[in-house]
Amino acid sequence: MPTPQRHYQEEIQLWLDGRLDAPMCDEVERHLETCAECRRGMDALNWTKQTTVKPGNAMVAPPKLREKILRSLRAEAAAVATAPEEPVPPLVPFWREHLRPALAWASVILVLAILSAAYFFKSPGLLEAVAGNFRDYKSQKLALELKTGDVKEMENFFTTHGVVGNTRVFDLGMMNYQLVGGRVEKFHRQPAALFVYRGADNQILHCRMYPGAVAELPAGATPRENNGIKFQVYQKSGVTMVFWQEGKIVCALSSDIAAEDVVQLAFAKAMLPAQPL
Repeated sequence: MPTPQRHYQEEIQLWLDGRLDAPMCDEVERHLETCAECRRGMDALNWTKQTTVKPGNAMVAPPKLREKILRSLRAEAAAVATAPEEPVPPLVPFWREHLRPALAWASVILVLAILSAAYFFKSPGLLEAVAGNFRDYKSQKLALELKTGDVKEMENFFTTHGVVGNTRVFDLGMMNYQLVGGRVEKFHRQPAALFVYRGADNQILHCRMYPGAVAELPAGATPRENNGIKFQVYQKSGVTMVFWQEGKIVCALSSDIAAEDVVQLAFAKAMLPAQPL
């Protein structure tokens, strides 16, 4: 009798939240490529997060309660999988073999979605993360991993530290901003580039580059356009953030200087030619 295929239930939730280590992420992603049932479960979790929970309205379930529910659900699933065959009326095998396991799996998805939705929506979103990085650096709570004014050295650092895509670090000296260094940040379970410039009057300018799409940004942006390039401008807690697309990479420029100055700097950076090799 063939061994039943393992289904990744709790791991899929952790994977969606970005809380798995790299080897387990790879294992879950490989499994999702071949298991339609787990893909349906993943889609259900995503749908629940996006449509049934509003930010700020949920409370995080106590860890002991969460673990107790998970133990009960795992025990139920195990009992279903190991239940011996018995002589039963014709409709009962169909229930036991198809509907009951499906409902047990659906219960796991629903409970995990409810318990983790609060975590998902109470964790910082993209705009909060970008503005928070800026404030943390300015208050010296966020350190640079490499301090350098050499744009090529900064680009090589990102390449050797696993940042995906062509991270273009520009010399903004003509705009009176000097590169001071950067670091690698985790975003969507992938390394992303974060580098910092300082102006002549000690103004701080952050640039973040990560694989993604501007279309994934939240609502509420002020759209701008310059030379055919579309920009999305946000303001949060005194920080202006300007996002635009460069191929498969999203660029974000942020600062607490005058909002229009940040926008104009983003316009200029987006139009700069690639650095010579």
